[in-house]
Amino acid sequence: MESFQTLSAGRCHVHILPHAGFRTKEVSIRLHVRMDRQHVTPYALLPHMWMNGTDKLPSTRSLTTACDNLYGASVRTSLGKRGGYHILELSASIPDVSFVAEDSLVERALDLLCDVLFDHTEGHGCFDDALVRRELDLHRRRIEAARDEKMSFALQRCFSIACEGTPAALPRLGFVEDLPKLNASQLFGAYEELLQNAEAHAYIVGPFDDLHSVGAALLQRLTEKMIGGSAVPIEREVLPRPESRSVREVTEYDDIHQSQLDLAYITGIGYSDPEYPALLMMNGVFGGFAHSKLFIHVRERHSLAYTVWSHVDQVTGMLAVMTGISPEKREQALTIIEQQLNDLRDGKIADEELEYTYRSLRNQHTVLLDQPAALANWHHQGIMCGRQRDINELLTDLERVTRDDITKVAQVIEMSTLYFLTRKDEA
Repeated sequence: MESFQTLSAGRCHVHILPHAGFRTKEVSIRLHVRMDRQHVTPYALLPHMWMNGTDKLPSTRSLTTACDNLYGASVRTSLGKRGGYHILELSASIPDVSFVAEDSLVERALDLLCDVLFDHTEGHGCFDDALVRRELDLHRRRIEAARDEKMSFALQRCFSIACEGTPAALPRLGFVEDLPKLNASQLFGAYEELLQNAEAHAYIVGPFDDLHSVGAALLQRLTEKMIGGSAVPIEREVLPRPESRSVREVTEYDDIHQSQLDLAYITGIGYSDPEYPALLMMNGVFGGFAHSKLFIHVRERHSLAYTVWSHVDQVTGMLAVMTGISPEKREQALTIIEQQLNDLRDGKIADEELEYTYRSLRNQHTVLLDQPAALANWHHQGIMCGRQRDINELLTDLERVTRDDITKVAQVIEMSTLYFLTRKDEA
């Protein structure tokens, strides 16, 4: 795997990766900022608002036309969250048409990208009063729609309870009760605060002729707009292992057809830790794939869950188990889940489970090497977690994980939270 080269100035960083094998040039700018209760909702709105227009291109239609004039380059925004950090992203996919297009195509695309991010004044473009009112209503619907996705909502609630008291507990989209208090002026103020406080990481990946010049030009644009301040080290957010074995149980009620039983286990192991490959393998054997113990025993053999799987959060080190069950099967499902974890603690792992898990993780990671955006995501994940891992080196580490390594990891994790979402008449 080729390594990114980085150009930095203050809070702004540009990571470049030349890659002749791709036919698309990928550019993205990610602003990450520590989450807090005051800013979580207005910051969550900003990426959605940016695509409503700029001062020069004051509507979505004019932005679309500008993209069409760049041989169909696509510009998009997204909102992410890693641990206690909000990640506001603006990205562009630029077709490699150097054999027919003028040399300025990349520069024009960067101009458009920077305009979408920076070309805003209060009361104009996306910060027009009418557009803001419309976006506030749309955001209310986004939050409500997220609650309607019961599986992801239950996981988010379990995660928030397990991380209570930390920024990681805040929801990615913010709070619906904040929306009536917001207006265009307040959102523009939040936008200015974001530019003053966020750290910028831009990525340029693909078949560029003079990538260093392109990267230096983008870095200059970023530093011109994000003046002042200095880079702030990313805070390590791995949840510490609990001192006691007490489990917090929370039951909530909703109009739901299938109850959701989610469990949070604290591992104390993050992406940067040497035990991380063993944790990935342990999760794969436990519940990460269709051959895993939870899928085979909870779903296939005992028909207790419609869905069951487990997932590791690289930032906090939390291992979450998610099940969709009938409420009367809750205790039986809990018993079998704990039995599978105890089997891992006792080293009861078949050779086939190890082999299938490694193959599944290898396929999962190898596919990232063929996607420009995925390579940028992988590198940025390393920044957020405090360590860069080469994909091929990680695969080598995974292949070396032994049964004893998995057992040691399983023996130190402890359940911290049990979250149950069900209908009130079924409780």
